[in-house]
Amino acid sequence: MSIAFTSALVKGEKGQRDMQRIPIDTGAFFTILPSEVLFEVGAYPEDLKARLELERGDSLEARVYSVVVAAQGREDVTLAVTFEGAQPVLGAKFLEDLGLNVDSESGLLEPSRPHGFAFNYEP
Repeated sequence: MSIAFTSALVKGEKGQRDMQRIPIDTGAFFTILPSEVLFEVGAYPEDLKARLELERGDSLEARVYSVVVAAQGREDVTLAVTFEGAQPVLGAKFLEDLGLNVDSESGLLEPSRPHGFAFNYEP
């Protein structure tokens, strides 16, 4: 598991929120955001919940939202979850959605694929 930090812009239908020094945890699948951030920007609520296992061993059910996140010159939709007491964390799905990796030595974000490149399609 790698942990790094970045600044990100979280966007939704109502606006955006600039967030500084958000941890990136490659061991977490979803991005986790406090509900007030999701409501403030107008994140789109998905009609589902996810069961999350927390580091301390317990689990909880979290609501899932679609939200746009911009970081390192890239921007895309990703899924974020929230629950009572949620603290901001960018997860592995955020990295995959934006085409980024965490360099294990420097802790910096770096591209994992060219900007805008989703998959290699050859007809």
